[in-house]
Amino acid sequence: MSLDLENPVRDAPDMEAEAKPGPSPKVPARLGERLLERGLLTPWQFQYILQKQGVENLRLGQLLVRHGLVREYDVVCELARKRNIPFVPHEDFLPPDANLLAFFNREFCLANGFLPLRRIADHLEILLGDGDEAKAAHVVRERTGLACRFVQGEFSHVARHIRDAYYFAQHSVDALLEREIHRLADDVDHACSPGPFLDYLLHKAVHERATDVHFVPSPWSLHVFFRIDGVLRPIMALPHSLMRVTTFIKLAAEMDISEQRRPQDGSYHTMILSQPFAVRVSILFVEFGERTVLRLLPEQSELAGLERLGFLPRDVRRLERIFSKPSGMILVVGPTGSGKSTTLYAALQRIQSLVESNVLTVEDPIEYRIPGAAQTEVNRRAEYDFGNALRYFLRHDPDVILIGEIRDRETAHAAVEASATGHLVLSSLHVASVFGVVPRLRPLGLDPRVIADNLIAVVSQRLIRRNCPHCSRETPLSEAETAWLGGGAIQARHGVGCAACGNSGYIGRLPVYEILEIDDALANCIADDGGRETLRQLAEERNFESLVAQAKWRVRNGQSTLAEVARVVGAGVDA
Repeated sequence: MSLDLENPVRDAPDMEAEAKPGPSPKVPARLGERLLERGLLTPWQFQYILQKQGVENLRLGQLLVRHGLVREYDVVCELARKRNIPFVPHEDFLPPDANLLAFFNREFCLANGFLPLRRIADHLEILLGDGDEAKAAHVVRERTGLACRFVQGEFSHVARHIRDAYYFAQHSVDALLEREIHRLADDVDHACSPGPFLDYLLHKAVHERATDVHFVPSPWSLHVFFRIDGVLRPIMALPHSLMRVTTFIKLAAEMDISEQRRPQDGSYHTMILSQPFAVRVSILFVEFGERTVLRLLPEQSELAGLERLGFLPRDVRRLERIFSKPSGMILVVGPTGSGKSTTLYAALQRIQSLVESNVLTVEDPIEYRIPGAAQTEVNRRAEYDFGNALRYFLRHDPDVILIGEIRDRETAHAAVEASATGHLVLSSLHVASVFGVVPRLRPLGLDPRVIADNLIAVVSQRLIRRNCPHCSRETPLSEAETAWLGGGAIQARHGVGCAACGNSGYIGRLPVYEILEIDDALANCIADDGGRETLRQLAEERNFESLVAQAKWRVRNGQSTLAEVARVVGAGVDA
């Protein structure tokens, strides 16, 4: 973590004199006034939440986030400014010094909202969540004899890092996994449950930021992979006798364990690092057995804004304007795993009147909880799919409708009908570019004139891995690479690998995207069935920036690498 340690930090006695532990009626007012000044909170919302605070006796920031009035990120940034301490994004955290954790315990740190990170000279660096600054300084000085140097983190991420740090400080998960593997391999009578093994494996997966766990059978062993930042990473090979882990998973997901010929889907709920997760299970029978994929979905995940996802400030403003339209249809397109749903959620969150609007969603599955929105989930057994949901939605007088995906004729027609009757409809579509939307919708029975009348904008995106901020270094480029990137000043970088990124050189992902707003000329071209090349030419006349151009910008500014652009976008020096 890179911190400016030369900035003056108030010592503990001064902090205690300024802010006593416990609720203070002045602090919420100052925070609320800051949010009001920035236009992040309206006066009536502020008065309502102050009244609610008197009833529920919670901190103002917690209530604002819980009810979807202000994003956690905005609250935390204002707190950091008020406290005059640096704000540290969660993706830039480094693991804490394990020796410092012994001065406290998990429950104490969770209750007081802070995590000790490391000692720097005669100070302790403390990651502060929603805890009280003065109280934390007092406790740290009392237990360690050292003053504090605070950095501000996001509330939910600080709590997650506390649980994560203490769990792995107290459990050697790799050793526990090895023990369980030997125990199950020696258990010829199948008297031992694979449950502990699976539990430790999922803890390891979450700790390493995996979104999926793959069990892949081979003739000699069972391979385990984690999907991290969109890329499969081999983790371990298990003895073939541990194939019965799949049977255990099928039982947990309420699948038919006797069926080993047809694909099956299911789900179950579990606790990982004291957090509830929904585990989506998909099983496919292949040559050497059952191939199993577990998708890990946190049930209480924080919804990041467009700027936190990596959209450029100018495009955030542009997308906010697009998503403020009262009616019409907005589509986010791209292949599976390109972040379409996350972008839709983030954009929906930017609708300023979210708490004043009737927002209905139908998703498969629900990935993020949106405060103030009525969210429903596809249930094909009950014949509740995207198309059926839209018919019911229109009877509930919605202002905004989010459809997880337009897949079929019925959903396409219902979406257009909803947008034509005064609703804002947000959805996703599997096409490669913004210019492939009309050719994709036409086979679903939509007339080009109807598409032109209702389509507001299309966003096409991919996700490329972000260079690790802890180990990225400047990297030289060849003449051909420099020319492909456009020449001039280029700050190309590449992660060399470290403990924070699992020696991959990357942490997290960034979107590369293109935005097509439909104006009158483009709408006329669509209505006249002008074709994608004609549409592209018209767009380029309007300073349209392609996805490849933005991918080049990411590389030029050291955010990602040429290898990532070639892997994800399919464009490169030889393209």
